[in-house]
Amino acid sequence: MNFPLTFKESLSEWWNIKPLADSERQILSFLPFFPNPDATRTAESRMVEISTGVSLNEFMVTNTETEVRNDLVILHGYGAGLGFFYRNFDGLSVRGWRLHALDLLGYGRSSRPKFQIKAKDKYEAVLKSEGWFVDALEKWRIKSGIEKFTLMAHSLGGYLSVAYALKYPDRIKKLILVSPAGVPRDPWVVHEDLSHPPESTVGAEISQTQEEATQAWPFPRATKELKRPMPKWLVYLWENNVSPFTIVRMSGPMSAQLVTLWTNHRFQMLPGPEAKALHDYCFGLFTSKGSGEYAATRILAPGAFARIALIDRLQYLNVPTVWMYGENDWMDIKAGRNAAGILRERGIDSKCIVISRAGHHLYLDNPEDFNKAVLQELPV
Repeated sequence: MNFPLTFKESLSEWWNIKPLADSERQILSFLPFFPNPDATRTAESRMVEISTGVSLNEFMVTNTETEVRNDLVILHGYGAGLGFFYRNFDGLSVRGWRLHALDLLGYGRSSRPKFQIKAKDKYEAVLKSEGWFVDALEKWRIKSGIEKFTLMAHSLGGYLSVAYALKYPDRIKKLILVSPAGVPRDPWVVHEDLSHPPESTVGAEISQTQEEATQAWPFPRATKELKRPMPKWLVYLWENNVSPFTIVRMSGPMSAQLVTLWTNHRFQMLPGPEAKALHDYCFGLFTSKGSGEYAATRILAPGAFARIALIDRLQYLNVPTVWMYGENDWMDIKAGRNAAGILRERGIDSKCIVISRAGHHLYLDNPEDFNKAVLQELPV
């Protein structure tokens, strides 16, 4: 299959779209222990009901060599799903650990209820929107009978993981935040020392190729000038809950073609079968019923800046925290370093790690180095 798709190919793919469960299974089938176990690991895909008619989709991997003593919960980012971590489950499923990869409420194959809150202002809207995700995770924890766990999460999932740790600190052993969203303040309302670098907007997620993400850059990326603010029409659409996925869903026969504009260059370094499987998975994710994406617009301002920046909430965070970025990440690495320093000044164990030859999706761009770094940070 050639990328990007022609209109005829797009029409055919749109008309014959695979069920998301099939696309997810196709991605997970690259693992040596799924659907059939190997000598040391078993894996199970299951739906965990957290309330009447509402379930979270979970992919659970258990190392059977020794008794399970620790649990690692894995959360994806905006618009993604648990299948994005298919290159990490093998390397992270070590002795004594059980992995729990979840689709956030309103994403992936988890339930997609209508998002609806009542708030008197934007601040209350942020807290209630965070609670929509965070309380679902807590219900899953209770239902799963897990006392405490290590939480690793990417992008928007990283932001929500901090929100969870702030609300339920006794449940977290350690946070591993993978290119988390919303760390610094909006650069257009603060001083430059706390602002994003120029490419640190959601637009870079669309424009950056995997080749660009995985090469070594010989110059400090933070030296470039800041971009101008987003166009007013993009701000208007975001504030009125018109997400990129809304546009994909409205595109009908052209939707698969639009998706390939991203998957074609973002997964260009992957083996052909994996790139095709990940494209099919993304197409299923992006065209599913809108739900959690509408909560995200209340949490993040246009351009992926948090309405309440994490940097302003660190005085309340009291759990060990690792901030991880790709060498060519469009998220602000400097903000992660600042955050780690703030926590260390308060006596909280924290560090910032940069993975070479990787971008925002560092777990996918350089899984070998990523997995090795994560294993070194897992608490004993």
